[in-house]
Amino acid sequence: MGPRMQKLTLGLIAIGASASSLAAPVSVTAPVEVRAKVVKPLSFTATGSLNFGTIILNGLTANRTIAISTTNVRDCGGGTPQLICSGAASVPTYSLRGSNGSTVTIIKTASNLTNTTTGTSLLMTLTGPTSITFTNSSANGVNFTIGAAITLTPTTREGLYSGTVNVQVDYQ
Repeated sequence: MGPRMQKLTLGLIAIGASASSLAAPVSVTAPVEVRAKVVKPLSFTATGSLNFGTIILNGLTANRTIAISTTNVRDCGGGTPQLICSGAASVPTYSLRGSNGSTVTIIKTASNLTNTTTGTSLLMTLTGPTSITFTNSSANGVNFTIGAAITLTPTTREGLYSGTVNVQVDYQ
């Protein structure tokens, strides 16, 4: 074996030795933070009802929306003489209790009001807060109201329309 061959053999041995030292297992750790937020269960009750009152169709020629705000103010189709609203309007009040400092999402789902005579329906959309943050854990909790809107069309049938208000709450 000549001097060139010895250098080449030694070089290959050196490469093999360094490659095997790189392949040795290395132990590493990656710690992560762990948290658990513990809260008391939500308590959710409702009082009152959602009532649009009596709506008189007086030659309705276009779609009109009747709305009741969360402060119980009724808008009878924007003031058109084609709709006449009478009787008391009302909105429900919800009482929500939970853990201090926690935020709760309020989910309001549209629903249909069904004519109890003809079976036709009106879509009711709900308005009101989307979330509440508790500033205390007292027994009084937080109160809020839900408003709503329905749209009447020239083909809306007369009769009593009824349904339910669908509100759900959940910790964020």
